[in-house]
Amino acid sequence: MIDVISVLQRVKNFGDIDEEHISFEIAPVIMSTCRELYERLKDKNSDGDPRIVNACVYLSYYRLLLRAVLTGEITESTKAGDITVSQSPSLRLEWAANMRDEALISAYPLLEDSDFVFEQVKYERA
Repeated sequence: MIDVISVLQRVKNFGDIDEEHISFEIAPVIMSTCRELYERLKDKNSDGDPRIVNACVYLSYYRLLLRAVLTGEITESTKAGDITVSQSPSLRLEWAANMRDEALISAYPLLEDSDFVFEQVKYERA
């Protein structure tokens, strides 16, 4: 099984996460993401590969950030005295999506691809 604790510790580095959020909101998302990617592994012994761990980290972070944006939990600006720092949630979400995609692309050789994609049918008359 993918090391959920190491994934959790790395996701915590992306922001200020208190202990209450870890147990009730963040840990279940990380555990389900790790389980999902573990089930897709071609070789279950590659669960410690850094590419898989990175994919778990960035996919978990993206899911948590998306939920926070949709529920309005993310503040757009922080004020300290006379200084106000603004950051668009959409930019953070875009960055997280790019990092998620890059991590999944690098982990792709280790994962089974069971998705079916139908692009088009070429019809030629005989």
